[in-house]
Amino acid sequence: MAIFAFMPNLNPADPDLFFSRQDPADPRLGEMCAPPNDDSSQISILGYPDDEGVQINGGRIGAKSGPAEIRRWLYRMTPHPKLILRSFRDVGDIPSAPLSLPERHDLAIRCGEGILQNGGRLLSFGGGNDYAYCDGLAFLKVCEGSRRKPLIINVDAHLDVRDTSRGFSSGTPFYRLLESGLHFDFVEFGIQTHCNSSAHWDYVIKNGGKIITTDEIADSGLSLQDYSTRALGDWLLHSRPAFLAIDIDAFAWPYAVGASAAWPWASCRRILCPH
Repeated sequence: MAIFAFMPNLNPADPDLFFSRQDPADPRLGEMCAPPNDDSSQISILGYPDDEGVQINGGRIGAKSGPAEIRRWLYRMTPHPKLILRSFRDVGDIPSAPLSLPERHDLAIRCGEGILQNGGRLLSFGGGNDYAYCDGLAFLKVCEGSRRKPLIINVDAHLDVRDTSRGFSSGTPFYRLLESGLHFDFVEFGIQTHCNSSAHWDYVIKNGGKIITTDEIADSGLSLQDYSTRALGDWLLHSRPAFLAIDIDAFAWPYAVGASAAWPWASCRRILCPH
C-alpha cells in the first residue's frame, strides 16, 4: 500500500518553503526533494499542523505552525559534505477541517502504514505530541509478525500516559500505544521527575516500560552512549525495528521556546547534543 493512494487527502507543503540559492555550487535540501508521488524515495516527510490535542491537554497552543517552520529552516540547510544523502520526498500535511481529531489521527496512521509497508522510512513533524500515537501505531502494525520485538523510544520531559477520558490529547499517546495490545519494548528517555505524577510513573513500570531521567544521566558522569548501554543492556545490543519519538519539551526553554510546556532547567540538549 503506497502513500500515493492517500495523496488526494493531504495538503501539499508550501512551495515557497523549498529554498534554493539558484547556485549549482551551493545546493540546499529544498532543491533535493523528490516529487511527493515518488514511491522510490527512502525517506518520506509528513507534517501534522495540528495542536487541538495540545489544547485538550491544557497546553499552550501554537504547535500547528511547527511543520511549516521546521521546513522553512530545514530546507535552507546544505547536505553534509561527507555523508551520502538518502533520497527523500515531502508528501505534505494532514489536513484539519473538515476532519475531526480522531479522523485526522486515523489518516495519519494510514499514511504512516503506507510509507512503512512500501519499505520507506517516515520522518514526521508536529504539531501536537498526540501524533506520536499515530506514528507509533503505524510502526507497530507494520512490525506485526516480525521475529524481532520492536522498540519504541520516547525522548520527552513527560511520560505522556494520561488516559483518554478527556479525549485524545498530547498527553495520551503512549497510554494509547500501551493499551493497543501490540507487543513492544518501551523506553521513556530524558524524563523530568518534577513533570510526572507517581500514578503515571507506576503505569509505565507496570506495563513493562523503562524510565531514564535527565538527572540520572547527568549525575552518572558517563556519556550518553555509555549510560544508555549500561541502563538498557540487551535492549540496545541487538538489531531490531525501532521507532524514535522526540518531544521538544525534553530540551530546556532557551533551545525550545515554542514548546507548549517548556522548562528552563531541562538538560537534554547538553546530553543529546554535547557538541
